[in-house]
Amino acid sequence: LYLGRLKAYKSIDVLIVAFKLLLERVPDAFLVIAGSGEESKHLKRLTQQLDISRDQLVFTGKISEHDKIEFLQKAWVMVNPSFMEGWGITTIEANACGTPVIGANVHGLRDSIQDFETGYLVAHGDSQGFADKIGMVIENKKVREQLSEKSIAWAQNFSWDKSVKD
Repeated sequence: LYLGRLKAYKSIDVLIVAFKLLLERVPDAFLVIAGSGEESKHLKRLTQQLDISRDQLVFTGKISEHDKIEFLQKAWVMVNPSFMEGWGITTIEANACGTPVIGANVHGLRDSIQDFETGYLVAHGDSQGFADKIGMVIENKKVREQLSEKSIAWAQNFSWDKSVKD
């Protein structure tokens, strides 16, 4: 799952290339890209150029808060390949739903993802690295369950009440 705005700096093209690489290893993998933005046409064109079918990757457009929670609860992993993030609130939302996150090793995501605990950090732009980590999570139930458990515990450290007090 990718969840967020479809902006150039979000580097969703890196995820789509990673997904194509992943399909060579896990042909029944499925990717949901949830969100809207000016990169939508470019990303859909890239998907076509890479010959990724609609049975393998779906663009949902903007989704409701209810649907967001449902997607986060059902996803085995969320991916954020962004070039920069302020902090990564969707990371903590995913973790609260028990979903580990694989993100670019950049400021913001480095603060919200505990590498090897709640997900993995990958060098920005490294599609092969993203494909490898996504594959590790979706192919290994034990790893996925351990990351999920730690993700839930990590997310419990954050709340609006705590933020207001700090």
